[in-house]
Amino acid sequence: MPDDQAPSRPRELNAGFEQNVRILTRDMVTGRLVIAARGLLDWGQAELAERAGIRRQTLAELEGDIRRPQVRVRDAVLSTLENEGVRFVDIGGAWGPVLNFSSRQS
Repeated sequence: MPDDQAPSRPRELNAGFEQNVRILTRDMVTGRLVIAARGLLDWGQAELAERAGIRRQTLAELEGDIRRPQVRVRDAVLSTLENEGVRFVDIGGAWGPVLNFSSRQS
């Protein structure tokens, strides 16, 4: 099997898995999910804040769920993560970020 291909899963497992996956809307993404997404990318707060064009303190407040972020700030952070291939999903009731390598911009 080529290195760039993941092993295939039995068709019956894929069918059940795909039915239970949905993309979260932006207003459902919490600060903890943003922290987890940064972890997938191996980014610190400073890097994400710089790439999103916001202050690090603003990002810290968003991640700490200290206050509801302005839509502009939330969208800047989530767009930055999405451009790197991060998707926020609900898989059978478990929420988290996943990394979609095929959609990475860099």
